[in-house]
Amino acid sequence: MSLSPEYIHYGIHSTTIGQIVLARTAKGICWLGFMVDRGQNLAFKGNGLERLERHFSGAYLVRDDAGMNAFINQVMDAWEYDRFDMLPLDLRGSDFQIAVWEALMGIPKGQVCAYSDIARKIGRPLAARAVGSAVGENPVSLIVPCHRVVQASGGIGHYGWGVEIKRNLLLEENVSLAA
Repeated sequence: MSLSPEYIHYGIHSTTIGQIVLARTAKGICWLGFMVDRGQNLAFKGNGLERLERHFSGAYLVRDDAGMNAFINQVMDAWEYDRFDMLPLDLRGSDFQIAVWEALMGIPKGQVCAYSDIARKIGRPLAARAVGSAVGENPVSLIVPCHRVVQASGGIGHYGWGVEIKRNLLLEENVSLAA
């Protein structure tokens, strides 16, 4: 018995915060990434489309920019009003990753916390490094606001889409950043 491949619809959209790749399954949004140039933005993991293709390598990816317009509009409204809880999501990961991502969704817009804060919040106070790994594997950036996690020292830290995008997202949220 063979399982039929999954179909994932995606679109690439220009927004006020950058060019976004958004994908969905029948269940909900499963991917949100930024289209960045690896060299210019130091996004060491690749751009949003490359990473989508790797993340869902066994699926049929169907580009449908027009069909995804309603979803991108919902995401941008949720971004503006910090209401991502209204979006249907299809998050896939280990129990630990899901716990980390759920904790990230509890960080209000305009605030940041450290990896160690998330580790304590999920009941794993010694797992700050593992939290960092889970944050880095977040498949729906922005919706699961991994950009709101910073170093305990107050430094901005790394970001898979490039530090410049992270800095811009935090500034959009009126977060005061250390010089």
